[in-house]
Amino acid sequence: MSKLVTTNGMIILDDIQTVEGDHYTDVIGGAGTYAIISASMVCPGASEWIVDRGHDFPPEVTHTIDGWDSGAVFCDDPNRMTTRGSNIYGANDLRKFEYLTPKKQITVRDWVERFGEGNVSELRCFHLVCSPARVLEIFADLCKVSGYRRNHATFVWEPLPDSMVPENVRVIQQILNSDEHVILSPNAEEGARLFGEAEPLDIDGCVALIRRFGTIMKPGNSCVLRCGKLGSIVLTESPGRDVHTAPAYHAVTQDQVVDPTGGGNAFLGGFCMAYALTGDLQVANVCGSVTAGCAIEQIGPCKLDSRTRRINDKLTFQERLAHYIDVYGIPYNAAQICSQLQR
Repeated sequence: MSKLVTTNGMIILDDIQTVEGDHYTDVIGGAGTYAIISASMVCPGASEWIVDRGHDFPPEVTHTIDGWDSGAVFCDDPNRMTTRGSNIYGANDLRKFEYLTPKKQITVRDWVERFGEGNVSELRCFHLVCSPARVLEIFADLCKVSGYRRNHATFVWEPLPDSMVPENVRVIQQILNSDEHVILSPNAEEGARLFGEAEPLDIDGCVALIRRFGTIMKPGNSCVLRCGKLGSIVLTESPGRDVHTAPAYHAVTQDQVVDPTGGGNAFLGGFCMAYALTGDLQVANVCGSVTAGCAIEQIGPCKLDSRTRRINDKLTFQERLAHYIDVYGIPYNAAQICSQLQR
């Protein structure tokens, strides 16, 4: 069966020091990891991604990944260390991150070598976490892949934070008006910074911000703005550009939030898979909100049991979806959404 979703995000093994002074090592992390495990919650077995393992890659991490049914393709290099990072948390949501070993970027060539040209050309959604220059490079390289068709796939682009500056408005506008189908997804602070503005602090300010993105992209392309505790907002693809909001999964249960790391990546993984299966931005927004909620309930990625489909030894994705819809009075039927998410 063909795969639907992949990512160019890496796996990173993290050292984490919490604000309370606790220290954790070999914590599975990385934007690609959080995105793909969330995609697997929505639809197991429909994703494919590259896991680079250096000579120091712990066997127990491989065992954990094998249990996700995420389509992991392991690539071993005994001559290098696994990509590792340091996360140090401080007061007032301060986070300091740095790479401890050289990172290994994932390219179109890697996808072709590991998945095959035919599989790459049939993917329906690419989660990209990278700079504008790398987005353009990926577009160009995919056009060289046999069987690749523009507008067949959707690119859900999570821009690197330091690329969201006014100096990059022109190149970002170029990407949003290219021949590819693009959904841009900054968080609210990054989105505001692109336009030289301060982060909006309420939902009305976030709505005004996402409407600005509608003015710099062609009809058919879109934006989903990740607003943390305020939830998320999608901008519709039609020329009229409606907006639809979704509350954060833990908006009324903040006491269950343990570590916000990876929440945005997890949102986009669920969003990507739901969009690949339904083509519906609002359904994708709801599903992304649910998977983001799962990611922030513990240190490191959530526990996903590929047999029972339970997440963190609690509810399944379908059960969480029904709970979310019921708690927030969202005008959707969970059973209907779940039927759309079947392959």
